[in-house]
Amino acid sequence: MARTAILYIAERCNQSCVFCLEEDGAWTPFVDPSTTAVMGEVDRLWGRGARHITFMGGETFFRKDLGKILAHARTVGFTRVGVTTNGTVLSKKGFLTELVSSGLSFIELSIHGHTAELANTIGGTHFTFERQRDALAELDEIGNLFTIVNVVVCRENRRQLLDIARYVCEGHPRIPVRFKFKFVSLQGLAAEQAAREGDALRYEDVDPLPVADYLAARDVPFWFYNFPLCRLGTHARRAHEVSTLAVDERYFDLEHRGAPEYYDSGHQLEGRVWPAATCAPCALRPLCPGIEESHRRVLGAGALSTRLDQPLEVLAFALSDRGADPDTAAARLEALRDEPRPDRFVRQRSDGAIRFVHPDEPEPLDLCVEEGTEGKAFAYTSRFALSYRRWSEMEPTQSPRVASILERAVVALRAADTGGASLLAVRSAVARTTGDGWKVESATPAPRRRGALPVLPPIAAGPRGAPD
Repeated sequence: MARTAILYIAERCNQSCVFCLEEDGAWTPFVDPSTTAVMGEVDRLWGRGARHITFMGGETFFRKDLGKILAHARTVGFTRVGVTTNGTVLSKKGFLTELVSSGLSFIELSIHGHTAELANTIGGTHFTFERQRDALAELDEIGNLFTIVNVVVCRENRRQLLDIARYVCEGHPRIPVRFKFKFVSLQGLAAEQAAREGDALRYEDVDPLPVADYLAARDVPFWFYNFPLCRLGTHARRAHEVSTLAVDERYFDLEHRGAPEYYDSGHQLEGRVWPAATCAPCALRPLCPGIEESHRRVLGAGALSTRLDQPLEVLAFALSDRGADPDTAAARLEALRDEPRPDRFVRQRSDGAIRFVHPDEPEPLDLCVEEGTEGKAFAYTSRFALSYRRWSEMEPTQSPRVASILERAVVALRAADTGGASLLAVRSAVARTTGDGWKVESATPAPRRRGALPVLPPIAAGPRGAPD
């Protein structure tokens, strides 16, 4: 399957959606790259093996050079070129037609409401509905631009999913459309609201079956995204994640705004968990996106249930839906069964951190040894500082096992420093302080995908060790 590159080209946006992912305080400032910079990144992504590309923002249609960028992607050789948009800046009639002539294959258009009141409330404007209505009318007039209608399922529209589908399908029948219903992620504003109010949208609050039945009856393609398969009933085969897993579609993605480079983010399942009680015996586990760890922390895993139906039919449908051979489902299922599906979330290590793991502890213990004695740390010598990363749900030093290994690490740190060891040698000495069931994990940390759970502060304050 061709790799897909996701390239962010715009920061500005003219909406303030209630679930906006941008309001994540960990993101660094992002300035719209120049035309030359974007084209250079397109070239590099092609060189790394990407053959499909999607341009994202912010609002991508703010860029006056968008046509040039699309044409360049086509010239390089990309076979599928798409753009995401909220549709509110398509005021110039004929602009979409110009973009199609420049190489645009599809757009992903966000439509979260079917009335002015609902659309404007979710978009945080007074104009969202009116402008999106005009954009849909032009798409209907063009009649041949494939359009993914992206509906973020949130508190405000959770009971109107069927109405939104009817609004698009029956009001604009000439648009070649596929719907994608995405359960709101607990990131950005949604995460802040959940933390503030101690609550969030629950899977139990959403019934996806009526809209699924309606679209299936009309033979309109659709996906669900960020829904555990046990919440989708007979429509589990319509999960977007099953589709990407079926054909092994992978992505080149950015870790963050301002990240130094793109990386292979696999199937974009980072930050997901499959709680053992319900998921371990589930026959659909190899195909399921699980739940976000952020969702589990706030709401638990009570919405999940075990399914015992056979996954082959689900996988065969997804393969056929992607134009692949459904007869390969059995072989693909065996491969997917070998892929890890963790029942707890493990954050990525920062560069240089030493990761200790213990089978009876809820999270790994990441120790960091750095030169210098400034800032907060657990212990210091004359040249080095030892710190640890906090855990998600408890202070790790509350565990006697953690307290013990920290004590041994401090002894090793001081002994190595007294002997004049280098930073690398000191880290090696600390890494040898295993025992009591602790082991050091040697795998190289991978970068975190854009939108994954924010990393908690790496330094935990503790008693200051007396310098040698």
